[in-house]
Amino acid sequence: MDFIKIENVYKGFDGVQALENVSFSVELGEVHGLVGENGSGKSTLMKIIAGVLRADTGKITIHGQVVHSYGPLSGMLYGISVIYQDLSLFPNLNVLENISLCAQIAKRKKLYSNHQNIIQIKNILEMLDADINLYDLVEELPIAKQQLVAIARALNNEAKLLIFDEPTTALTREEINNLFSIIHKLKQQNTAVIFISHKLDEIMEICDKISVLRDGKLIATRNKNLLSIPEIEKLMVGQALIYTKNSDKDIKPNTPIVLEVKNLCKKNNFKNINFVLRKKEILGITGLLGSGRTELATALFGIAPSDSGQIIIDNQPVCIKNVQQAVKNGIAYVPEDRLTQGLIMNYSQRENISIAMLKNFKASNGLIDEKKITLTADKWIKTLKVKTDSMYKTVKTLSGGNQQKIVLGKWLEMHPKVLILDGPTVGVDIGAKAGLFRTINEMVEATGMSVILISDEIREITANCHTVLILQNGCIRHRLERSEEINESYIQSLLENQKRNSMKGYKT
Repeated sequence: MDFIKIENVYKGFDGVQALENVSFSVELGEVHGLVGENGSGKSTLMKIIAGVLRADTGKITIHGQVVHSYGPLSGMLYGISVIYQDLSLFPNLNVLENISLCAQIAKRKKLYSNHQNIIQIKNILEMLDADINLYDLVEELPIAKQQLVAIARALNNEAKLLIFDEPTTALTREEINNLFSIIHKLKQQNTAVIFISHKLDEIMEICDKISVLRDGKLIATRNKNLLSIPEIEKLMVGQALIYTKNSDKDIKPNTPIVLEVKNLCKKNNFKNINFVLRKKEILGITGLLGSGRTELATALFGIAPSDSGQIIIDNQPVCIKNVQQAVKNGIAYVPEDRLTQGLIMNYSQRENISIAMLKNFKASNGLIDEKKITLTADKWIKTLKVKTDSMYKTVKTLSGGNQQKIVLGKWLEMHPKVLILDGPTVGVDIGAKAGLFRTINEMVEATGMSVILISDEIREITANCHTVLILQNGCIRHRLERSEEINESYIQSLLENQKRNSMKGYKT
């Protein structure tokens, strides 16, 4: 039975049609995947379902009844809750207060100190396998536990439909497995779930049915077993995506070495890391979660320096104990979490591009040369093909792919010898991914820089890298240098073998 049904919905903003004649429904006990590129209308549809936005025209039916007046409070009273990407919790309130708040608002009762309500919340947390103290401040909890608090808040409000918006972006694989286990429990309890994600492998893993939006229109709704990832990609972008190999150009053995790492170690993170990086080479690093990939990147960039070993740049040993030393030696780092580590979201695109190299923008009188900043920002926005109507708008107004280009522009302005990219396409839609790597490869050719690409997306690694290192437990387990070795199925088989061995308690 459909819990909610939306028919022929239109929604526009300032003359731009965000949704056009969209019909969509979700059944109780169903996990329904919602996919589409940035700007396809996913967020608008989600907000209409939750009552946050009102459709211009169309019909909404909940439990078989047509709803005429529908707003945020109505959504809560009907049992519809959204687990937003930022979770929308109150960091300075404790767990109990956060979980109780929605029920207080919806039912207009003071519930958080009610003994019966406390017992109910404890039971919900127990069902979620959440070991959380009710009186801990939310801001002191790790992100995975904060997400559990948000889910518990929805269930305490007797949620019949939960909408998850990109819920796995900041989670480890173990935490993702735990979340999927919870979603399976919700499904068994006849709760409806809408799961919004760019990660199509997760969509295929957890969803029963998948709907695809493109340019504000619902292109298709199909059962999962009737779709493959390439078919979903084609529906999302309107054509089959062709993954061309960018790394066919060989790096000759006599090509100058830009970076050499010898016996690099950091306790509890990685040990005896050895590799060389040549001019214009793209070196791929992959491995299962916890393999030490990001820790190696942050050591090379001086965020969390190594304990021992050598870093050699242009045949000269260098000391990198902080970010300033890394930048001075020509190393730049694009982090996986661009929203908190790569960008200042309330700053303009222009300010974000210039902020890392402000010393380069000083005029002879010691003041900042604003004209030079504007020219530089304009240069990178055009070079990287950032889709924006003004560099003066904040970066939070941009799509994920364009935000990532702003981070790239910020570091490319320092003309790095080595650019470290850690999960550069996390949260970037599939259409933008290919363009992002095309840009990176063009910049490698144009500037002569070298790249370290860290990713768990094997297709990205095989399409772009000349050499691949596979890490396990902080050590390099495989070093792939021949083109016949750098293929998706072979690398996937090596990682699957690692996964099986780790599940058996295999020690090396």
